[in-house]
Amino acid sequence: MIYCPFCDGQGVINKATIKGTELKLYICDECDTVWKDIYITEDNSENFEDVMNALGRKALWSELTDVERL
Repeated sequence: MIYCPFCDGQGVINKATIKGTELKLYICDECDTVWKDIYITEDNSENFEDVMNALGRKALWSELTDVERL
């Protein structure tokens, strides 16, 4: 498993696809921090709400598909 660098070992990173797109992302199941590639660091993280709003979507896990724990 890959753990979120922000959640002190509490959050696990999941790979997911945004429904209706080919966009894959990596998201913490605890704090909803997002990464657009597998290189999970504090420096390249994004806010789930910001990413989804930029796509005209709501920041809900129900907007994700193929969610798979890494």
